[in-house]
Amino acid sequence: MLWWKVVKYLFFLFLVSNIVHSQTISVVTEDVPPLQIYNNGKLEGGMAVDIVQAIFEQANLTADIRVYPWPRAYQMALTQKDTLIFSITRSPERIDDFIWIGKLYNLQANITKLKSATDIKITSPKDINNYKIGASRGDYGESYLKSIGLLEGDNLYLTIKHHNLWKLLYSNRVDAIFTNQVTAKSEINSAGLDASKAVIEYKIGSLASDVYLAANKQSDIKMINQLQLAFQEIKNNGVYQKITEKWQKKFNFN
Repeated sequence: MLWWKVVKYLFFLFLVSNIVHSQTISVVTEDVPPLQIYNNGKLEGGMAVDIVQAIFEQANLTADIRVYPWPRAYQMALTQKDTLIFSITRSPERIDDFIWIGKLYNLQANITKLKSATDIKITSPKDINNYKIGASRGDYGESYLKSIGLLEGDNLYLTIKHHNLWKLLYSNRVDAIFTNQVTAKSEINSAGLDASKAVIEYKIGSLASDVYLAANKQSDIKMINQLQLAFQEIKNNGVYQKITEKWQKKFNFN
């Protein structure tokens, strides 16, 4: 009966080594086109969504992607085991809070105003303090603006939904907003506004921000390894490049 014990042992090892493959992994994100596009209660795609799905497919895993307001999504990933989040910036205050699986894309931060606001002049970070600036609550823009001296309720205005930022700008309730070169145009369009009326006033050169796929610190290490290897593989085989080029062409950004 020794052979039977060997068979059972090998079968047990097979189950253990493949248990991650059978998992459906909880992944949370927010509605930020063209990275994540969410319309009428349905996730319709987006550049970051396509990259994450390609990673999971390469890893033979299944992603259950759910869309929430960013503060809720962030808290879920921070507190719930085996929960992943994207597209999240790897800011200094967050580095030790998550496992960082890989960089999805690079965002270049800027301060954008209306073209008609010719009196607004920003040539350095200190100039930003002279104006009322809008930013997304819980985003890296909030952290940056507070770090250079802006105060909520004084010259810093925060909203949970990105398209509300543009409504603040276009209604002249703020002078300018903190945004980036990838998501700005899509957010303006989703707010039902005319993107041609906005212009970048100041590029924050020191704040090029990489956005990542990250995981809760208590996540299964085998799952993390699978995803990290899969991410590297889709970069090596050209899948990542094809996805980014498709969305860059579609939305005219780089």
